[in-house]
Amino acid sequence: MTITKLKAKNQLTIPSAIVKRLNLKIDELFAVGIEGNYIKLIPVKVEPRYTSEELKAIDHIVKNEKGKAKVVKPGEEFSRYIKKITK
Repeated sequence: MTITKLKAKNQLTIPSAIVKRLNLKIDELFAVGIEGNYIKLIPVKVEPRYTSEELKAIDHIVKNEKGKAKVVKPGEEFSRYIKKITK
């Protein structure tokens, strides 16, 4: 076991042996929890909700619809509206 120090901005350094063993990368995200008297860090992967093509399509829709003040309810009404304007 290695000892590490809590720094001024609540930061900890993960020892390099652990980083290598778990193949952790810079900017890795972690779920943080407490289990008994232990701090639990679990590496997590966050998958993007939309592909880059879908984001471009959304940007295009926003650009074309901006200022038209069309109000739609979330759910089915929104889905029908999106299908209608993307045809």
